Amino acid sequence: MTAEYPYIVADIGGTNARFGLVTENSQISNRFQIQFKQKYPSSQFENLEHATRHYLDSLNDSKVKGACLAVAGPVVDDQVTLTNLDWHFSINKIKQSLGVPKLKVINDFSAYAFATQYITPKNLISINKGKKIDDCPMAIIGPGTGFGVAALVPQNNRWRVIPTEGGHITLAAKSPLQADVIRVLSNDISHVSVESVLSGPGLANLYRALAQVEGIKQESLQAAEISQQAKSDNQSLSYRTLKLFCKWLGQSTGDLAIALGARGGVYLCGGILKKNTDFFLQSEFINGFLDKGLMHEYLSQMPIQLVTENDSALLGAAACFNLE
Repeated sequence: MTAEYPYIVADIGGTNARFGLVTENSQISNRFQIQFKQKYPSSQFENLEHATRHYLDSLNDSKVKGACLAVAGPVVDDQVTLTNLDWHFSINKIKQSLGVPKLKVINDFSAYAFATQYITPKNLISINKGKKIDDCPMAIIGPGTGFGVAALVPQNNRWRVIPTEGGHITLAAKSPLQADVIRVLSNDISHVSVESVLSGPGLANLYRALAQVEGIKQESLQAAEISQQAKSDNQSLSYRTLKLFCKWLGQSTGDLAIALGARGGVYLCGGILKKNTDFFLQSEFINGFLDKGLMHEYLSQMPIQLVTENDSALLGAAACFNLE
């Protein structure tokens, strides 16, 4: 099909809004050329329209053909709600207000899924070699400001992207310590979901709950502070928190991989893992992933790769824009 250039792509989450302008697709490198990249705090804007217009204005007189915006939340028909921002909008109304000829809005992990075919080997780290089965689903999973889950399902010799809200399934405990953490969190959180612990804000929740379980008093820390302290002091509560986080991530990823039948492979995405790659690679993630009793062998055959590409969601939005 004929591509339309230039067009805007965006990755808009609870923390940051990233934008870029796709000017062409290189046939040699099979990579979209994304230029004029900008990153803004999402809290800087009242809504998605204001954020997108702000970026449009920065392009001066560029005549864009449209936009594909990847957002952290469910997209249901014409209606979109961002999970970790108080933003709700109609796609058609935004399109009319922005005055762009074409507008697509997709879930951010749908964008990660679309991006998989464009990620170069240098931006992938093998966590489990496994044995990929080409006609089976692939799972795209990861912690960021929220916890995202999407699937790639083979259909009529193509890949169909299935967005999900898998981050909001109930978090399961597999040890007395995890059960105690969930019990503490239940005092403040009515539904302790996977995202309640396995996300940026979730890491802070886990730190607070683990302190209570251990009966120690600690100052409140944010995810970045916990990660930094964990990597510098292996005797700290932060270290124990991040260690538990990684193992619990493995357990939850294993649950989702079984549910999705992801024998085509698992892609791990999200900012938290990229920022803590060395710690993660030495963690008990894979032990948690494989510890599924009768499903151990089934899971051991699933390839798992950590995505270190910085622009995955933008690449995925670029790939999605011209699809029918």
